[in-house]
Amino acid sequence: MNIRMIYPIFNILSCIILLFMGWGFTRSNATITENFIEYTIHPVGIISWFVLVAFIFTVVFFVKRHNKKNPDKKINAFSIKPPEYNEDDEMYQYVTMSATKKVYTFLTWALPIILALLLLPLPFSKFSIFFIIVIVIIIQNFIFFFEMKKFKE
Repeated sequence: MNIRMIYPIFNILSCIILLFMGWGFTRSNATITENFIEYTIHPVGIISWFVLVAFIFTVVFFVKRHNKKNPDKKINAFSIKPPEYNEDDEMYQYVTMSATKKVYTFLTWALPIILALLLLPLPFSKFSIFFIIVIVIIIQNFIFFFEMKKFKE
């Protein structure tokens, strides 16, 4: 199992956890009085926060294991450069370029459509905007994953 090939799946899982976290936090209550702020977090927000922390530790564990097995192909879990950029040789460079082009094409069409939808007088809640952004991130990671998987097999 090449961890760099499944990194988009890690991103998708983290987005699903964030989706639950966003759902929980948008249903939280804040009461501001003269001397203090009382903030009540929905239990889903708290539980998803713990799941996210456990997920981050799991990913770091897999990355450390990968780096131990592949000292010449180390990856940094918290790098600015996405670790799924798999450019070991010319084939991987081509596949990464192809996958990146497809994701860029998706974003080129999806983002203006989403902006147009948000301009319509539809009742979008804070969570629905959060949901749309997370879905876009999930779709782009699926595009990247399936493009990489197509060439890997």
